[in-house]
Amino acid sequence: MVSLTGKHATWAYIVARVKVMKRDLIPSEEYRKLINMSFDEIVRYLEETAYKKEIDELAYKYSGPRLLDYALTLNLGRTYKKIQDVSFGLAREIITEYLKRWDVWNILTIVKGKIAGVSHEEIEESLVPVGSYTMEFWKTLIPKEVDEVVKTFEGTPYYEHLSKVGQASLSEIEDEIYKIYYQRILAMRPSELALKLFVDFIRMEVDIKNVKTILRLKREDVSVDEISKRIIPGGFELTEDECSKLSAMPWDELTKSLEGYWFGKGVEITDREISRIEIQFDKAWMREVARRASNYPLSILPVLQYMILKKIEVDNLRTLGWGKWQDIPNEEIERQLVIV
Repeated sequence: MVSLTGKHATWAYIVARVKVMKRDLIPSEEYRKLINMSFDEIVRYLEETAYKKEIDELAYKYSGPRLLDYALTLNLGRTYKKIQDVSFGLAREIITEYLKRWDVWNILTIVKGKIAGVSHEEIEESLVPVGSYTMEFWKTLIPKEVDEVVKTFEGTPYYEHLSKVGQASLSEIEDEIYKIYYQRILAMRPSELALKLFVDFIRMEVDIKNVKTILRLKREDVSVDEISKRIIPGGFELTEDECSKLSAMPWDELTKSLEGYWFGKGVEITDREISRIEIQFDKAWMREVARRASNYPLSILPVLQYMILKKIEVDNLRTLGWGKWQDIPNEEIERQLVIV
């Protein structure tokens, strides 16, 4: 858990370093060009960007969208590690706590990979070694049987739910483990502004996750009780009671009610396709993060903003790569991109 007594970090330094890194992000207007390129042209384009090193490193081993997938993942992990390495004091503590979400990702990647019979090499290339554990630690788990992997986490908060692998569905286990990640952070009682900004940031992220869960499960006619089990407690405006009320509403009433929350401003839920609706909420989230980061320019917020933008870029490039490889029409690919 992040120490509440840590010394105040020199925010100017870490923010300046991140500002330089932010210049490497692909400008939003470039996506119009990328959408009209072939798969091979996209890879060549990326070889002129910050992704060159990873593409060159992996090109001898992989090709096609798998090369792109693993190069993007490797670059993302290195970028986050660099931010962690150049930060210090309270900034480093907060960033490390935030990056523990990748502990969950890596655990689930290994467990799912083992169950699906994915090769050791492919599992390794999908890992993002930032957070609590080193890449060496994750590599030791890959050859083990699933029950041995689970046993490794005995004594951690994740073990209770991991021990249900084979009894409960993996999606339920995944939900519960991510809840633990969020609950660790939301249990903090910040005594200074830096931590309060971080906790509020996470609470707003929880709102976005919960509204997506409600809309997706309502579309699938899941019961209110079942939806409630999937809700992450501790949202910024969406309390558990609020989530229950929204879950009980008919679709039209529910979508109208969302306009009254911070994330509903400027969002029009006219589309019947859930993924398109989710993109609108992602954009609303990024607008709010940008607004808050500009209000607190020397704080953790510009750093977190960049980290999300980097993840969105990687997801967009992955969507573009696979879309082109599978000959999906340009219009459909564009609808799946989060361009901010």
